[in-house]
Amino acid sequence: MNYHSKVIAVCLCYSLLNSLHAENFLSFSGRAVKVWDGDSFTVRLTENSRQFLEPYLTPPEYRAGVITVQLAGIDCPERSQNHPYWQQSRSQLMRYINNQYLNIQVEVNRNQQINRSATRFFAVVRNYRNTVAVNQAMIASGWAKDDYRFSFGYPYVMAQWEAMNRRRGIWANTDQYHAENEFRMRLYGTGGNTPEIHPHPEYRTQGNGKRGGETPQKFSQSVSQQYTQQPRWKNEVPGNTRIKVPQFKNP
Repeated sequence: MNYHSKVIAVCLCYSLLNSLHAENFLSFSGRAVKVWDGDSFTVRLTENSRQFLEPYLTPPEYRAGVITVQLAGIDCPERSQNHPYWQQSRSQLMRYINNQYLNIQVEVNRNQQINRSATRFFAVVRNYRNTVAVNQAMIASGWAKDDYRFSFGYPYVMAQWEAMNRRRGIWANTDQYHAENEFRMRLYGTGGNTPEIHPHPEYRTQGNGKRGGETPQKFSQSVSQQYTQQPRWKNEVPGNTRIKVPQFKNP
């Protein structure tokens, strides 16, 4: 094989690898109409988005034009389980999204199945005043934490690291802080404990530029392979045993 053939072969392999790691996202718009807790709310879709999403909606969702959205990659105190701090977490989310038009991005896998359950969509969400995802902003506020099972990687882990160091939100409670910190030390304190990384969708403004006026779209993005390495969680300790994520404890 000559030099040029080798170059072409390498380029083809590289392109194939990129295509294998590409993730697809649906991007659409709607107005938040009701906030349930710190990571769940309902959205009334714009008409363009309702038509665009028809293949992915149940008949009642399509008729009403209303869907339930859960913020992907984060974990909040659950209202349904009456966790401590669920009301504060809900109030924080309301400050970010209540009655506002949102850009909503949902992953579509290689089988063209959308990231949703029977009742809700799992999404990265942004309002039109801030390019930082609401998912990440909730972690930075201290009223949510990075879900290590579905983490979006470095920026989310670092947002929690800073929130914990500054004792924001939930982390102002000593019991909450130490339970979570001990878990994170076990999770990241030694090699080989990095969670699965999910790609974080980009934010691409299209359409007429008005709130809720974005053109629904489908796009691809390559997966970032980088994950957090420094700084580690405080007082790094040996150990590589994964344990269940600690529940939000009673203060």
